[in-house]
Amino acid sequence: MKRYIFRTLLLILVTTNIYSCKSDKRNNGPILIDVEEAVGNYKIGKLSNYLQDIRYIKLETTDSSLLGDIIDICYENGHFYISDVNDCCKIFDENGKFIRSIKRVGRGPEEYGEIRNISVNPTNGNLLILCSESEIVEYKVTGEFVRRIATPEGSGNPYSFMPLGNDNFFIGSFKFQNSGSTENCYAIIDDSLNVLRSGSDANGYLLSKAGSPASVIAIDPYNVYRYGKDFYSSQTSNDTIYRIVPDSSYKFTPHIIFNLGKYKDESIRSIMPDKAFEKKVITKYSAIFETDKNIFIKFDMRALAPEPFERNTEVSYPGSSPVEMTTTVCGIYDKEKEQLSLLKQPVKRRIGLKDDIKGGPVFWPVFSTSKGELISYFNAVNLITMAEEEGENYPGISQITENLGENDNPIIVVAR
Repeated sequence: MKRYIFRTLLLILVTTNIYSCKSDKRNNGPILIDVEEAVGNYKIGKLSNYLQDIRYIKLETTDSSLLGDIIDICYENGHFYISDVNDCCKIFDENGKFIRSIKRVGRGPEEYGEIRNISVNPTNGNLLILCSESEIVEYKVTGEFVRRIATPEGSGNPYSFMPLGNDNFFIGSFKFQNSGSTENCYAIIDDSLNVLRSGSDANGYLLSKAGSPASVIAIDPYNVYRYGKDFYSSQTSNDTIYRIVPDSSYKFTPHIIFNLGKYKDESIRSIMPDKAFEKKVITKYSAIFETDKNIFIKFDMRALAPEPFERNTEVSYPGSSPVEMTTTVCGIYDKEKEQLSLLKQPVKRRIGLKDDIKGGPVFWPVFSTSKGELISYFNAVNLITMAEEEGENYPGISQITENLGENDNPIIVVAR
């Protein structure tokens, strides 16, 4: 229950930015991505134009392996690490066979309270858990406790983290201010709690309505994602994505600059008020995924969206409706052509890429690996319903759902 309250009140505006470039441009100055120029040109994207293969993996379903609602997925060294709302992390092999659960909830020195985020060290396969005690707890893939690392005192409420290698960590957090707003912070620390670099801004804010019993906290945290051996930081309110220089300085250098032109949202707060969807402005979403050839990104196009639709939402704020207008548009940046393409829905109300390789559902990644593999998943009951009601759109879905029960574990999708 605590998790649902936390996640509902934290209406995250974590929107990050298309970043892209040819690999030989990473150290030759920032890359300009012209979003304004791409508006109005939409096409249906086919999976085979961007990726070579896609796998649908049935996770083993037993009493021991059954998952709750998924929070995070990591896939490294041939293992899936999946955390759920039960503060448990379950590990499966690359074919979906269940290996073990790691659930050490408690107050002991080798335990944690609640899971906020997970990450995996791609070198040794160790699981790293950012927990509600503002600490990082590390376990081997066997479940053996390794260590726990505290976050710096006074650094705020940790929301995200990323191991940077060499026992250093990036911690993204936020602080409440007396004015009712929030301050977004980051710190790069080593395992001895030495702060190697830190920074903050005050782009977060508190939204409330007269007579409302509660308020919504909107934050714009620093987020770090990995591609290969490099790490990048992004925020909604910043049109620039920064590369974190992997030396003792951990300096931020401009990596990508987005040109939103006349569609730039001058105030991130304008997402919240009524009639926001009538505005001709664009917001970038946080999840960015890179392969050797392409960059995958989502945008909230508001009034510019070519195919808006309504859907029920589990996240709401005081005075809001349980139904929201979806104006999300997927975009893919081609590194060779240096061109951004905005995508139409291949199936009505489904955003992403048409699976013309296996004939499965519309695909869009929600996680990625250090090797650039793209990960998504489908809950069993949703996939079965999709097969029954939309099967004519997906020629291969009957094979994917064969012997799948409504109460089975999700299907994991890996594209590369």
